[in-house]
Amino acid sequence: MTSSWDPRTRRRVLECSGTILTGTFLAGCSTSKDKDVKKRTTTEKERVDPSQLSLQKLDQIQPSGQSPPSGGYSETDVRADGQYAVLGTKWGISGSYLVDLNDPGSLKQVHYLGNSNDAPNIDVKFDYRNGLYYRNIERTWSGNFEIVDYGYDTGTPETPKIIGSISEGKSHNVTPHPTKPILYTVNYELETDGFDVYDITDPITPRKVGQHGPKGACHHIKVDPNRELLCASFQGGQFVGIVIYDASNQRKPVEVGRFDYKKHKSYSTAQVGEEAFGAAHRSYFDPRRDLLVVGDERLAGVPGGKHVFDIGWKEGSLKNPKPIGFTVSPNARRMKDDYANRFDWTGHHFDIVPWGEATLLVSADWHEGAVLYDITDPTNPHSIDRYPTADSMEEVTPNDKVSLLGEPPMAWKAAYNAKRDLIVVSDSFTGFYTFELMSET
Repeated sequence: MTSSWDPRTRRRVLECSGTILTGTFLAGCSTSKDKDVKKRTTTEKERVDPSQLSLQKLDQIQPSGQSPPSGGYSETDVRADGQYAVLGTKWGISGSYLVDLNDPGSLKQVHYLGNSNDAPNIDVKFDYRNGLYYRNIERTWSGNFEIVDYGYDTGTPETPKIIGSISEGKSHNVTPHPTKPILYTVNYELETDGFDVYDITDPITPRKVGQHGPKGACHHIKVDPNRELLCASFQGGQFVGIVIYDASNQRKPVEVGRFDYKKHKSYSTAQVGEEAFGAAHRSYFDPRRDLLVVGDERLAGVPGGKHVFDIGWKEGSLKNPKPIGFTVSPNARRMKDDYANRFDWTGHHFDIVPWGEATLLVSADWHEGAVLYDITDPTNPHSIDRYPTADSMEEVTPNDKVSLLGEPPMAWKAAYNAKRDLIVVSDSFTGFYTFELMSET
């Protein structure tokens, strides 16, 4: 995870307070911290040329359960109302952080809820009921998830309490249903069915109510409550690819279609930038069009890219998803098979951003940092801006595990909150960032 490239794009030489800032990494160039993000009107968004949009940093925080911060940040999630974010951990001190987003230009750590360092809380997600969030427990051989009360009953944002847990099995990622007390957890092993379903009506006593999917390493679940669809992404095992389900019965989803990666060109025979398939990592439904965006994860060699699938937009369908677009991160190159270079140029976690008549995608692309893509034309997805998330590295004392990753940026997750037009990004070295989209015109 080395840094031998110039991270500036055509817009990464920014003017802040009348001073031109250039250099290998940009630090502290943000909007005024005493004002909130202002939600754009639909008319204002429709006037924007997507090619003129850029990621404008608002603030950054390096939450810590010890001093100084040692890195090891992982997944992040934003509550639907945009008031809080939760941040997970890997590679070092374990636990979860709650961050106050009331003023996204002046972030505050609300709590740190620790855990055993052999049980990192890589994935964290908010329940649709305020005051609850989930965090997975990824031990070497066992663990599943915990339910945290930070205001639901007896807990508070400052004094959270673990009120429910499941210890059997192992889950790498968890997905709460956006409107129902249902939690989907992936079975990240090769010989189990893809994912489990839990009833969380009573968060103190979660109940397993089903197991679904082909055998294999399911990595991610995404639910579209409006279409009543669910997509499961599989990285390895007997099946690799995506499976789409009718989720009108949230407890018993029914398969309606799939795309089998093993029947298509492999990255092992492809050149960098050439469309190929392998290790389906994460999937998101376009909220306004019958499209599905799928990211592939690659450890070494040719980096994984992002596919756009037609699932009813034109010739594709839920039964037969059709790949129609593909892109890789803007500086993608072959990755060496040593620890410090693993994953570097593979895109990681991302989110879709509806913006007027345009459709964008914001992604945490590991060594690229945060990348903004234009997927308005799904047959021609392409990057339009990026921000290297390596700010304030001098304030971090990386622990032994984080140090092995090389150098920042190592952006893990990007997410969009529509309520406040807010983008958040986590970086394994440098913490948690807030951004807004700005236009040069």
